[in-house]
Amino acid sequence: MFVVARLKFGRSQHVHKKVDLFAEFHRFMHRLKVYGPAARTLVFAVALTLAGGLCAAAAPNGETVNAIRCDPAEQVAFHIHQHLAIWDRGKPVGIPPDVGRPVLANCIYWLHTHTPDGIIHVESPTFRNYTLGDFFSVWGQPLSRSRAATAIAGPGETMRIWVNGDPYSGDPRKIELAQHTDVTIEIGPPWKLPVTRFTGWQGL
Repeated sequence: MFVVARLKFGRSQHVHKKVDLFAEFHRFMHRLKVYGPAARTLVFAVALTLAGGLCAAAAPNGETVNAIRCDPAEQVAFHIHQHLAIWDRGKPVGIPPDVGRPVLANCIYWLHTHTPDGIIHVESPTFRNYTLGDFFSVWGQPLSRSRAATAIAGPGETMRIWVNGDPYSGDPRKIELAQHTDVTIEIGPPWKLPVTRFTGWQGL
């Protein structure tokens, strides 16, 4: 019943309903007075599931984003690649595979990933400029001068950006995705040093 109820809620109520469902589940466990170790493990697992859903709630599900469509098949007229690395206090933030490939919509955005190595694929039916902000919009993650996905600058911390090995001080959303553009974003200190250019293109 819990799973079926989740599927019935519309997208506009998605986040609030997940929170409400977890609260109701929590109260239900209390009423049954089954708060032993196994029950606490179950509640924790449900909480993690809902938290993951909340984080992904902003990811598009087939709708057009920044004039970027999600098509049934990959486009080939304009096909280039970039690399993105994010470091949070010296630790890597993963760029997941299949960004821009919503399972339920069964389509693929013109900006997407295939592998978890940070390589971005631009496969578009038209020749136009795409930006790092476009990729983050398709990914459904925030990008600003103080945040990149889950990497957030706190008090006394800053964001450093390198584009093709050179420091970049502008708006990260405006970084143009040209062929083999290599972007490194760091939140720190501590920092990952030195920043090196990506070389694993493997013929792309």
